[in-house]
Amino acid sequence: MVSLPQGGYGFNNSLPPPSVESMNKYITMYAPYQEHVWRDCADVYRAGHSTSGLYHIYVTNRTQPVQVFCDMETAGGGWTLFQRRSNGSVDFQRSWRDYKMGFGDVSGEHWLGNEVLYRMTSQGQYSLRVELQDWEGNSGFSQYDRFSLTSERQQYRLYLRGYSGTAGRQSSLATHGMGFSTRDQDNDNCDHCKCALMLTGGWWFDACGFSNLNGIYYSIGHNIRKLNGIKWSTAMMVRPYDF
Repeated sequence: MVSLPQGGYGFNNSLPPPSVESMNKYITMYAPYQEHVWRDCADVYRAGHSTSGLYHIYVTNRTQPVQVFCDMETAGGGWTLFQRRSNGSVDFQRSWRDYKMGFGDVSGEHWLGNEVLYRMTSQGQYSLRVELQDWEGNSGFSQYDRFSLTSERQQYRLYLRGYSGTAGRQSSLATHGMGFSTRDQDNDNCDHCKCALMLTGGWWFDACGFSNLNGIYYSIGHNIRKLNGIKWSTAMMVRPYDF
């Protein structure tokens, strides 16, 4: 948000009012114009933009654009990233509101936001892909043919179908139908504990199982046997099923 001086619109009263042309130029500096309204990175790709990077999209029932990182290379491209971790520079032990609105830098480590993700997956049928890479450069992936979230009122519940991949159990989101939990909102299936506090980070916890890609980020050689974090780089992304 651009700060303007108090007492009006910030223009010198001794000068004539700005022209429409100059105001349009000013607005364009802060509200990037695009001819086509893209709903996700698949739309961006179909529009002829095949370079991975930052783009603006418009999701259902939201008037303001959302800046996202588009992966235009992995498995045919067209993927909208909603989570990325690579160096532990961003703290993922956050509140419900933080996970709802999103945090971090979309060009680096970030969580795009549960509300955006819910609205995006309400636009149609989407697939989910999870990319993992360990300290030695070995990589794996998990992919789900169908992926969607419910609304905040329904705890951003996770729904999945059709698994394939090479990453194995620890990357598998087996908690179909689970609500999202954070340190200040407990929606897991553990009767006598809070998984988001024990394992850290916001996630679709069942009863504090293995899968938690938003836990503490451990660098090489640190806390290798602990279950409250990750020891690899991660990227979570969505794309329309019919792409």
